[in-house]
Amino acid sequence: MPTRVMEKPVDPVTAWLAPLADDPAGAVAFLSEVTDRVSRHHGSGRILVPGGGPVADALAGEGYEVHLEPGPRFDAGYLGADVLSRLPDQRDQLRAIGRYSRLLRPGGALVVQGRHPDPACWTADARVRAVDDVRQIVHLADATLPLRYVWPAELDLMAELAGLALDSRWGGWYGEPVTCGGFVVSVYRS
Repeated sequence: MPTRVMEKPVDPVTAWLAPLADDPAGAVAFLSEVTDRVSRHHGSGRILVPGGGPVADALAGEGYEVHLEPGPRFDAGYLGADVLSRLPDQRDQLRAIGRYSRLLRPGGALVVQGRHPDPACWTADARVRAVDDVRQIVHLADATLPLRYVWPAELDLMAELAGLALDSRWGGWYGEPVTCGGFVVSVYRS
């Protein structure tokens, strides 16, 4: 009797964030440049990449000291697209930014990846079941947990409260402009 192998379904959050997540080479090049700039030593800085994955593996392969868990001070930290959005409320997001800020050495950089909110367009997206504008929550179809989106100005204030200042903001890994509804990569310095 033939058997059928069931494919693992794609996580709805992964599909929602796929364009930036599908380019680990772009992320590695961007994070390498930021880390080299703040550490002043090409290819040897200390980087915190919570959760690991292909970006962490590639950075380690480039010679960077990559950590998946908090430890001593880091030259750079990277919060991937789903790190903040998976936290259920603003207070938890603010605490996370503060926690990562305290792990940076003076002059270090925190790179935060996310999506620029566009709730009006998201309601027409087939991957979105509902959008709660008041609580800033996106309910993705088939996802078990909602995502809390963060406006760039809100993220800037969270970073400022944590002792960080905005260094630069881009619409992707290659210096693209930020667009409403698109991806956004913010770099903060301690």
